[in-house]
Amino acid sequence: MSYPVISQIPLDPVAKQGFLSKPRRPISSLPRQLPHQRLVFEYDGTFVLGDRRLRGDEAHVLHAASVSVVDMTKDHLTTINVPINSSGAHDFTVAVQFRCTVDEPIEVVRAGLTDITEHLVAYIQAYHKLFELGRGYELHQVHELWTLVHAQVKAYTTVVPCVLPGMTAEFSGLHVYAPDEIAQGRRHYETSLHNIQGEHGLRDVRRKLDRDFELDEQDFLHVKGHSANDFTRQEAALDRDQQITEAMKIRDLLNSGPGAADGLYVTVRGLSGQQIAERYAALGDREYSAIQRGIQLEHDLQVVQARARADVVRTAIAQGLFNETTGKELLATFDEVEPEAEVEDLEGLTYEARAEVTTGDTDDDFFMEEDVRG
Repeated sequence: MSYPVISQIPLDPVAKQGFLSKPRRPISSLPRQLPHQRLVFEYDGTFVLGDRRLRGDEAHVLHAASVSVVDMTKDHLTTINVPINSSGAHDFTVAVQFRCTVDEPIEVVRAGLTDITEHLVAYIQAYHKLFELGRGYELHQVHELWTLVHAQVKAYTTVVPCVLPGMTAEFSGLHVYAPDEIAQGRRHYETSLHNIQGEHGLRDVRRKLDRDFELDEQDFLHVKGHSANDFTRQEAALDRDQQITEAMKIRDLLNSGPGAADGLYVTVRGLSGQQIAERYAALGDREYSAIQRGIQLEHDLQVVQARARADVVRTAIAQGLFNETTGKELLATFDEVEPEAEVEDLEGLTYEARAEVTTGDTDDDFFMEEDVRG
């Protein structure tokens, strides 16, 4: 679409109606005008701006040779492209932007500004220095070149403003581009580089995560090992304390009095009922054996003592210390004592504890020296 004159339409003469009817141009034969557009009619060698509301019988409408549609948009953005040389075989493209506004639509139509880009290109090309700015830059230095070109064009448009009939055009900005094939290659290169960097970065991140995981796992195992060792030490200490406590209890029990060892022997932890009964039976057998051995020892001692006394009496008789009749009676008394009878008498007892009999006991020695001597 051209700017600022959107379109120009030639108009045919209006055919005559009847003798009494008034000629009128159909409004439908005219181009529709939008809110930002105005119609300019060419009438009798001049140009007339049409009203917003037309009847069709106005002279400049009825007898117009053509009608033009003018865009009245304020600050309409228009871009022109100008190539400039580079240090290589390809050229840079400078895209200059202007803000354009139609002030006098009749002047615009009269000047034939159907396409303003042609006038703007001619205006920029008049600045010859612009086409020498890119010779010291390669295509990949487009950003550095933009700074220089922008400053030069802005200065040029300020010092030498663009003059167009019936409108104003002000510099808005510019862009500097490399050729399309160069730009595509650059984009492909940057995309490939970005992908490669992304892959390397991803691998680096994965390695870091794996390393962090290994370190965390090592720390966990280290802490776990320390905890296990601490638990083992604590458990060993508790077992040792418990063993010491149990040993002290056993010591106190053994020191509590006679029979404590036998009670401990029977009341060991973890014994079944059968084992306890067997241990009690063993204790009974041991006590019976001990009593029986005591009785036997006592009987043997008494026999020895009786024989010793008999020997003393016989010696006394032989020496004439007392009469023979009394000595024979005493000897008969000693000879009548039988160990088996004494054992039976002792077995009939209730196993009461007896005092140990020794040779020096005066209570049992009823043949003292004074008695023997009379």
